[in-house]
Amino acid sequence: MKKIYFYICAALLCLSSCGESNLDVIGMVYTRSESSNERFAQSMEYNRQHGYETINVDKDEYRVYIMSDIHIDFTTNNLDTFIDDYLSDHDAAPFCLSLGDIINSVAHYDTCMAHIARIWQNTGDTCFGTVGNHDIYFDQWKVYREYWKTSTYWFEVKTPKSKDLYICLDSSDGTFGTDQRKWLVSLLEEKWKQGYRHIICFTHTHFFKIDASQGHTSNFPLEETYEFCDIFSRYGVDVVLQGHSHTRNFTAFNDVTYMRVDALEDHYYNAAYTIMGVGSEIGFSFVSVGPQDPNKFDERVPGVPHL
Repeated sequence: MKKIYFYICAALLCLSSCGESNLDVIGMVYTRSESSNERFAQSMEYNRQHGYETINVDKDEYRVYIMSDIHIDFTTNNLDTFIDDYLSDHDAAPFCLSLGDIINSVAHYDTCMAHIARIWQNTGDTCFGTVGNHDIYFDQWKVYREYWKTSTYWFEVKTPKSKDLYICLDSSDGTFGTDQRKWLVSLLEEKWKQGYRHIICFTHTHFFKIDASQGHTSNFPLEETYEFCDIFSRYGVDVVLQGHSHTRNFTAFNDVTYMRVDALEDHYYNAAYTIMGVGSEIGFSFVSVGPQDPNKFDERVPGVPHL
């Protein structure tokens, strides 16, 4: 029996050490990057030095382009389509959202970010991102920080007659950690009475598990799900955007909309990106990209408020 355990451990170690492997076995069960509290502390230090952004939109109704789970390795076809569509939509808000897992394995950040840089190079446009589990595999949190700087922050959007609050949360290792939770409660205590029309949170890991497609990384510990769902409901959060499991899902719980968006990964059947319409109400539409399997794709998820 000891020999069997030895060979299993040796095989896992070999797999985890393969530089171009998509499988970081050690990282799947224990992060080799900084802990959630350590990442949070580094993010707060950056925020302290650089502050938080205000985005001005010249209309009270605007569209937000959202992508998730691009999993870049060597091709960027779907990512390029998303960027082209976003930059050519002159009625879109001057920012888009990335919900994590922008790379698939080690050493592909340069490839991915060279394409996403097109957004920042377009005058007045930006992309706000959250970190996914693949983004910290192979101890890559340090590389993520070089490009995205912070993984926990907020920004606000001002329109002629209203303002909306967006909060980014780091759930890349399947937990928010104690320090990020305290920060979120403190922030919402301060902000929720300041007259925001909508409060929108976005993160990578999803809250409601409907299948086992992502194995042990599927969602949060049950107690953490209870606690954060209560926080979102108590402080009037309207929408929580999530990715991670690659399949679209809509859940309404305690007056909060939990919208899990599709994957944008190349070579992935039913890849799509999401457009969120923000006005007096919030709605969604979905744009298919790449090959589609009509037997596994539902263009209209029951219950989703559509644009």
